[in-house]
Amino acid sequence: MSDDRQFGEGQDNYLQGIRSAAEAAKQAGSAAGSVGTAAGEATANAAAATVQAGMETGKAASEIAVGTAAGGPWGAVLSAAWSLRHTLFKVLVFLCLFLLFIIITVVSLPSIVFNNIFHTDPTTVDPNGPTEMTAIFDDLSATVADCIQAGYDAALAEVDEIIADGGYDYDLSMEALVNNALVSMDYDTCYILAAYSASMGQRGTTKADLQSKLNAVTDQMYTVTYEVKSTQVPVENEGGDGETQETVQYVACTIHPFDQSIILKAFDVDVDATYDQFQISYGDAILNMSNALKMTMYGTASNGSVPPISDAELNLFLASLDCSGKRKELMRCALSLVGRVPYFWGGKSAPGWNEEWNTPKLVTAAGSSSTGTIRPYGLDCSGFTEWVYQTALGVTLYDGSWNQWDATHAISEDELLPGDLGFMAVPGTVPVNHVLLYAGEDADGTKLWVHCASGTGVVLNSPDYVTQYRRRNDIDLEGDLPLADITEEIGYGG
Repeated sequence: MSDDRQFGEGQDNYLQGIRSAAEAAKQAGSAAGSVGTAAGEATANAAAATVQAGMETGKAASEIAVGTAAGGPWGAVLSAAWSLRHTLFKVLVFLCLFLLFIIITVVSLPSIVFNNIFHTDPTTVDPNGPTEMTAIFDDLSATVADCIQAGYDAALAEVDEIIADGGYDYDLSMEALVNNALVSMDYDTCYILAAYSASMGQRGTTKADLQSKLNAVTDQMYTVTYEVKSTQVPVENEGGDGETQETVQYVACTIHPFDQSIILKAFDVDVDATYDQFQISYGDAILNMSNALKMTMYGTASNGSVPPISDAELNLFLASLDCSGKRKELMRCALSLVGRVPYFWGGKSAPGWNEEWNTPKLVTAAGSSSTGTIRPYGLDCSGFTEWVYQTALGVTLYDGSWNQWDATHAISEDELLPGDLGFMAVPGTVPVNHVLLYAGEDADGTKLWVHCASGTGVVLNSPDYVTQYRRRNDIDLEGDLPLADITEEIGYGG
């Protein structure tokens, strides 16, 4: 019997199917309402009513239930619309759904990004500003980056002021500087834009106002702490007859990572207060709007889902390692990117923090389902391990997991030390390989690996698929790395 169907067939259970579709449309409206508007629910109900009107014709496809199974409420609505006999009903349903999409977009995405497109607040539309979505986002991202840079510059200026006011030795003080800002630029542009838009109730948002409010708190973005120390330095005697030791004071300053809470202070946001538009807390509203923007720009809200490792946690972890200074430096650099850099197919980067990380970029490398899509820029697995070795030691592992395999030699599992490499498989035996950095063991003896995982980004965990253990050829990882070398290679000290 042929499986071919003619238009109008499959209508035996049309009444039940059309009622299911109408209910599905209402569910879709309810889901939309959860992000913040009764208008969205009303529009979805209008779509449901249009579908329901099909009952009056006495004809609808029983296959509507398949739409529910395949695509949830929206799948049911679309299936119902297409199954209606009269074209008019199809047109009305899709018009309602399009209107619903516009309404959801307006209320669930930061107005500062989309006002120039939808003109929801005509008084603040910038006639000379960009009107294309990615151009607007790039422009605002650059503005945010400039403000964060000003905050970092203010922290460096504070370090200089501490040294000058105390009369401390400048060179020793700069050598002792611990600059966690450069490798920990963990601000979230989407969150900042969402927090600003929510603070304004989605009205009256402008780039100039955003910039002004961020610049007002630049001196609080990076906290600077310090500790006064002293050391003995050789000093030549006046007569040139030998040297004596002189006590010199210097200051060990620490520039801490970006303080996300300053964003809430800049925009005067109380995260526990009720956001009237959504009837949820400001904290939840900002998070929803931020995730909606990430989904729109990147196609995923996953970046930022892995919590970054704090300075205290990082220092505690490094102190627990029984290994050389060079290996600890590898781990410090590797762990500094946990939760801060997303996975990006083909993603490579020069040593040091890359300002383009977490900004939307087109995936151009072939061979991935993400090729041709826009994703937040970051690193792939071999790009991450290469970045760590280059940043920490100035040593290359080369590009690609296959080249990194060739640049290393096999070791046993018992020989593993922090900074050694692990591979999922021997190159060529699997379609896509994966390379990781060994990070030591937890309190229970479980092996830990830091790596850039697809769909997640840089993470510290204990995967069970590592089968090959390797170590870099022809270099000594067992010595200590002088502080001056660390300062020069990573760019510490400004």
